[in-house]
Amino acid sequence: MIKFKCPKCSHEFDPTGIPEKSAGVVACPECQADVTQAQQLTGKAVALTGISTQIAPAASADLWIVYIPKGDRTVEQKDGGKLRVNPTELSAKRMEAARQLLAKKGGNQPYTDFNHDDREASGRPLRFAFDGNLGVIGLTRRTPRAVELTAGDPPEFQAFSPHVPIDSDTGEALGLYMNCGGFVNRPLFGDSTSLSAAAHLQHELVAADPNDVALVSAAPDIVEHTNAAEKEKPTMKELIAKLCAAWKIAKPVDQVTEAELITAFDQSTQETAALTGKVALVEPVITALGYAKDATPKAEELTGKITELNQRPANVDELIGREIADFAAATGIIAPAEEADWRDKLKKDRVNRTKELVGKTPSVLIGKLITEQRTTPPAADDTFKEAQELVAKDPAFKAIAEKQGADIALGRAVEAVLVKKQKM
Repeated sequence: MIKFKCPKCSHEFDPTGIPEKSAGVVACPECQADVTQAQQLTGKAVALTGISTQIAPAASADLWIVYIPKGDRTVEQKDGGKLRVNPTELSAKRMEAARQLLAKKGGNQPYTDFNHDDREASGRPLRFAFDGNLGVIGLTRRTPRAVELTAGDPPEFQAFSPHVPIDSDTGEALGLYMNCGGFVNRPLFGDSTSLSAAAHLQHELVAADPNDVALVSAAPDIVEHTNAAEKEKPTMKELIAKLCAAWKIAKPVDQVTEAELITAFDQSTQETAALTGKVALVEPVITALGYAKDATPKAEELTGKITELNQRPANVDELIGREIADFAAATGIIAPAEEADWRDKLKKDRVNRTKELVGKTPSVLIGKLITEQRTTPPAADDTFKEAQELVAKDPAFKAIAEKQGADIALGRAVEAVLVKKQKM
């Protein structure tokens, strides 16, 4: 029989048949004060040790563990007896109220062990709550050794078995034992355990005042059990979210697989390498256009330069070859009879033929060309002289001469002079 005790007048009564004023609340028949499930009188405490539930092999020290699975069931005990287990939010509230009571008192705190051996601790419960799908769950901070033993591949321990005082009449938890359970194997109901008898002693049972139980929330998200340093640390979930954003993975963080992250990383590495290769081409292009190595010209400036270079006559090689051949004939580098032949050669292969002409030019004649001031130079000489001046004065052609050689710069300069003359 279920009995409630009124917190105001201490009257004990059976709530059966009394209409609820609200969920879980009835009026005391004597004084009409509100009485909740927290004021339910309990029967004999029996230690629940015969069940275990599987745990997730998580690397984080803090882990939500199922302490009492949801459902109304009978669990066989080690002594051959049977215990009814039927947890509701009340069980979670009583366990959490007992934990908070011990936390306020200080000193020894509730713990978990390994294989119910009641020796070194494997963890400490930080909060108890109720999950509608799972039952009573506990956020448990595992020791470093416990993390190693439960998160390995494969884990040495894969399940958790509770040690909780249960009301033999209602199947609800009454509070806590100091030893709250342990990491075990065989996640099956009805397994026997070998917890030491000392862990069942009455003074090991901690139960909070019913009025304190009524004030406790059974929601799992009310309290965050992290210190300031932990809050500053980015979580793995945050890291994955940032990687998904950077690598354009359009999936929820909890649905992204390691394989998808690795594929995205490899693709990003290939794209970075391709971009690095393109960046390496920028400096030669900028210097070829006449800018300094460390210059940062605007896009429109580069476009203008390239457009200017592209605006040249279709027969530019023929025109330049003719000018060079005329100049060579006028200055005696080649014989007048060779002029037509050299025009054709320069038209077909201006760069190499220009080098050949330079090699044929006597050093005395070159000196004369540079130092002598002509009063009536031949018409063909004007273009070549202007080109020489461009190479000597214009930074763009100076850069070409430094990078590609004087003969290439001179050819480009002659080309520029011809283009200029055609526009006039």
